Amino acid sequence: MIKHTTKLTSRSIEQGGMPSDYKKAIAEYIWNGFDAGATRINIDFSGNSVGYLSHFSISDNGSGIDIETIDSTFGNFLDSMKVDSYLSDSFIKGKKGKGRFAFSIFANKCVWNTTFRTPEAGLLEYSISINKGDQQNFTIEDRRISANTTTGTKVQFLHFFDLTSDLLEKKEFVEYLASEFGWFLYLNREKEYAIYINGTSLDYSPIISEQQSFSHVIDEYTFTISYIRWARLIGDKFYFYFLNSGKQEISRKHTSFNNNTVEFFHSVYIESSYFDNFRETQTDAPVMAFAEKNQADLVFRHLLKFLNTYVFQKEKQFVKDTQAVRLISNYHTAGIFPKFQDKQNDLSRKEDLELVVKELYCVQPKIFQGLKKEQSKTLVGFLNLLLASEQREQVLEVLEGVVKLTDEERSELTEVLKKTKLLK
Repeated sequence: MIKHTTKLTSRSIEQGGMPSDYKKAIAEYIWNGFDAGATRINIDFSGNSVGYLSHFSISDNGSGIDIETIDSTFGNFLDSMKVDSYLSDSFIKGKKGKGRFAFSIFANKCVWNTTFRTPEAGLLEYSISINKGDQQNFTIEDRRISANTTTGTKVQFLHFFDLTSDLLEKKEFVEYLASEFGWFLYLNREKEYAIYINGTSLDYSPIISEQQSFSHVIDEYTFTISYIRWARLIGDKFYFYFLNSGKQEISRKHTSFNNNTVEFFHSVYIESSYFDNFRETQTDAPVMAFAEKNQADLVFRHLLKFLNTYVFQKEKQFVKDTQAVRLISNYHTAGIFPKFQDKQNDLSRKEDLELVVKELYCVQPKIFQGLKKEQSKTLVGFLNLLLASEQREQVLEVLEGVVKLTDEERSELTEVLKKTKLLK
């Protein structure tokens, strides 16, 4: 047995931004497996009828933990060898070296049994253990030639507190894993990446609210585009993921719609042979190599323009069909809309006000968000008075005093005000 000591104390580790609950802590170990090149993660646990957790482990078929670099992996905190690799591999999640300590929020001990490959001796295996109260120290033992046929790591958690088997069986836990990893599993679906919970594959399809796949041609290149709108906030930002013909992610770029205020959770995956010779550079200057392309290439710029237009239309339709409808319903339920009589004129005014509020929300949702009930009633009441008068066009002036409208937004609202006037 070999004992290694870091320059940190257990207290400093616990104050270094550990996950806030067991779900996030478990996700750290799953990401560590994928970071190690795993395609399959197994979550296995057992307990009794009252929730006592007798066994809990997470295993993967990744590359294992090389014992020669152990002091650069387990010996570092808030620093990691993965930081350097992150620039060339956007999959890497564990850049801070904190994930291995996440067990401390629900278990008193953690043991890694890992198998890795060496050029000289083939497959070797050994174990690493850390105790919650002594996290600055970790021990290595049982180093030997492995009888295993593949590399991988199994993490065993021992001596539990604040974690029971029923928590791992809950729908909430499965839904969390689906939202945290669904986008990544879909990204690697043709490579058969999977997470298994007690032998059952994690199904992320229930959190897909909308999905569309189609092809788009620019010059001689065909781009296969898959759009997904998720029902829940996902474990990544909202990206365009660019894949080559080998299904490998070559680049990613934020969509222009990373505003979570309207719950437009989305991912867009673009696959094409165009990316076989694509390399993103630090600057947008064209590359000199004839065979290579970067983000300055005209085809890529046209592709981005098309994608942004497409996602913009998807967001607009989602806000109009879902969020704006929900807003109108909530306003009626909360008594924010004024009371209208069942007379034809009042019904027309009601329809007029609803349509304008709906369109205003579609153009600029922030106007209606974060308001207290009385503030919302004041805003809607003011709009109602303007719409009932000859000063309807002042709605635009009032709005532009709050937010900056684009020419397109101003034109759309002008048309709405003209149309709704005809309803009177």
